[in-house]
Amino acid sequence: MLKLLGWVLTLALAAAAVLTLDPARLGLSTSIPVTQAIAMRPYLVAGFVVLGGVLLLGVLLAALLGRRWPRRTALAVVLLAVGAGHAGVLWHRGLGDEPLPAAQDGAVTVLTLNTLGGGSSPEQVADAADDAGADVLVLPETSADSARAIAEGLTERSGTAFQLFVERTGAWDSSSTALLVSEELGEYAQAPAPTTAHGAVRAEPVDGSGPVLVGVHPMSPHAPGPAMERWRTDLEAVTEPCRSEPGVVVAGDFNATLDHAPMRDIGSCVDASAEAGVGGVATWPAHLPRLVGAHIDHVLVDGDVYTVDAAAVLEVGASDHRAVVARISLK
Repeated sequence: MLKLLGWVLTLALAAAAVLTLDPARLGLSTSIPVTQAIAMRPYLVAGFVVLGGVLLLGVLLAALLGRRWPRRTALAVVLLAVGAGHAGVLWHRGLGDEPLPAAQDGAVTVLTLNTLGGGSSPEQVADAADDAGADVLVLPETSADSARAIAEGLTERSGTAFQLFVERTGAWDSSSTALLVSEELGEYAQAPAPTTAHGAVRAEPVDGSGPVLVGVHPMSPHAPGPAMERWRTDLEAVTEPCRSEPGVVVAGDFNATLDHAPMRDIGSCVDASAEAGVGGVATWPAHLPRLVGAHIDHVLVDGDVYTVDAAAVLEVGASDHRAVVARISLK
């Protein structure tokens, strides 16, 4: 009886480990603590590999003493396989670290960076955007004054003027999201944006020729209760344009990864980072190595309308986020 109970417990632990590979399929990815755990896949890789390795080492030592532990052997193999599975997901999304290639004629380059209220200075952002040849900048946690300074800096560097749109929902810069659009894309006008805790901004081409641009910054899932509920509501709101509007580009700090269910339900949109092979590189927190953390900053584009030519994850100043740059072209 005890042996049977031991196997039941072993199988339950193995099944729980396997289910961590894709909790969104079970509807668990938007519930604490799964939301936070699945966002940090690199930690899950390390955790399962270490647990499986230690368990397997114990099994091997026991074997040298003439003892057999089949249940522990089976569990060790499962844990190591799950660790490899998590690593495989990151590998599939891409761990590339190549610089952006030269832009093709007609390409549009989108840069998004949470500047941490000036952690990345206007000069640093303008330098990074100019080096990338950015036509569109989505800048969460950026005040109107900082965004204006970035636009002026870009004009000085490139000779191209940028249109500025800002939405602020609170007193702090963390509740201000800015959107800069190169005048080379044509004239844009601000339009109603999704309602989010930290501000979203939307700009539409006046002549209808360019993409509709939406800059977003949902609440973070940092605590149980109202914060989690607002995070779910915000995520649904900022991904809605992808489900309902052809040709849209939605970018910003989503405070979510592709492992969270709302980021799977994005209609014809695709994640530019994953398409270009850098979707496994962490964008937060920036003080950790690039392969440790969560990829929560995204550029989503309509895959029926645009081809993702290239993407990169950049270090810009002292923000706690890295920038994502995506270059797209009409199909």
